Amino acid sequence: MSPKPGDYVRVYKGSGSDSDYSDEPLEEVNLSASKWGSYARYTVYRITDADKRILNDTVAPVFQKQVHGAGEWSAITPSEIWYGAGYIVLSAALNNDDLVRCHSGHYLTPTEFFGCATRTFTDKTNTQECTCYGDTSIERAPTTDDWDGKIEAFSAKKCAEATSSGGASNRHIRGIHRTGGAAGNSITYDLQDNDAAALAVSVIGNAITVDLDTAAGSPISTATEVIAALNADADVQALGVHFELPSGEDGSGVVADSGPYTLSGGSDAIDFSAMKGTRHAFRFYGDYANGDMHVGFGFVSEVDWTGGPSDLLKAGLSIQGHGYPIKHVRE
Repeated sequence: MSPKPGDYVRVYKGSGSDSDYSDEPLEEVNLSASKWGSYARYTVYRITDADKRILNDTVAPVFQKQVHGAGEWSAITPSEIWYGAGYIVLSAALNNDDLVRCHSGHYLTPTEFFGCATRTFTDKTNTQECTCYGDTSIERAPTTDDWDGKIEAFSAKKCAEATSSGGASNRHIRGIHRTGGAAGNSITYDLQDNDAAALAVSVIGNAITVDLDTAAGSPISTATEVIAALNADADVQALGVHFELPSGEDGSGVVADSGPYTLSGGSDAIDFSAMKGTRHAFRFYGDYANGDMHVGFGFVSEVDWTGGPSDLLKAGLSIQGHGYPIKHVRE
């Protein structure tokens, strides 16, 4: 088959050992009038750090609030917990300045992501035969919400990445080698203060250099401006590197002289067969740039094939949802 560009989607897969939440901040999400649902303001909250939103149900999470952002923290009981997506829904609205956190619980780290030619999933409610209150007749009763799906994956590489560090928040950038593979581990980017009169980007081999705009001897380029310049550069694009804001930052901070940073974590193959029999959290991105995705826990029940190096399609995966409906959310 020949995949069409409009069919391409990105899928994150989270699995492995749980990590512990420890008073992890949550942020309010306005779903009062959107395609993600309709809820009253200040009733929907999510884990603020996007890298920690694969909320797991291996232990019951504990959520707390602080009224008007001051005083003692008290426990809250959500009416819904969207495992995998890191969202909670409350039956009554909080104050707009209340703080919410996940006091304890477990989450999975997104470990791999790959592109797909096509993906399908079905949100469903199972039914089973049951007899209630001693009745002799057998009735079909709804049971757990569930889902299943299929993926035809065409990218089978882990993506190298690196995030700048140091200084205050909102001044950092993250580079991701979206082409994937071990080749991304040799790519570097360096943020330099050379008293330049204008922001400039240059590439020599696998080394990306940013010459920060300065005024009165100090850098003035914000993270948002640096990211825009990097992503617009043809040589950066040719390396397959994309830059973005780290989770929780708004890009308003001035970038400081730092680096070089070396992308790491890339590898040349995902072992799709090894995914069978282990629960994963899948993120199906319909619009990756805007964070529009469906999220759900599932098991890979079948691997239909494994493509070779010259094959565009690398694997066909059948997925069975695990006890929770797939959720349409935004990152």
